[in-house]
Amino acid sequence: MASVNTSNMNGATIPGSSVKKVGTTTDSSKQSSMDKDAFLKLLAAQAKMQDPMNPTDSTAQIAQLAQFSSLEQMLNVATEMGKLRTSNTNSAAIQLVGHDVTFKSPSTGLPTTGTVSQVTMGESGPLLTIGSESGIDPAYITQVR
Repeated sequence: MASVNTSNMNGATIPGSSVKKVGTTTDSSKQSSMDKDAFLKLLAAQAKMQDPMNPTDSTAQIAQLAQFSSLEQMLNVATEMGKLRTSNTNSAAIQLVGHDVTFKSPSTGLPTTGTVSQVTMGESGPLLTIGSESGIDPAYITQVR
């Protein structure tokens, strides 16, 4: 989670924000990540609540915006990498159709050989039908011929 300086907020809090003043404790199960809207509301509240005799350094605000922008881009890259990984896993499973494979049978625990006849896309990833067994995770495959 990003660190945000709240020293000039004079005790103000943003409804729905997970930002707490330094030194307070929070229940991690109740914390939510700060999204772009919450971050912008926090910056607006900082500007609104700052002490006119001791204004916030604009350099610090720019640094916070740059950090948030970098974090947002890293999250976007991570999301896209996850999509790419899923696509690659699905493609690899589809390419197994028609191939003879050896796999550890989930029902018997023994090495079994069969032909991949079908791929079903489940919520957790692709599942194969090999011979008479269905719902086989491609991770159980030990050899492809």
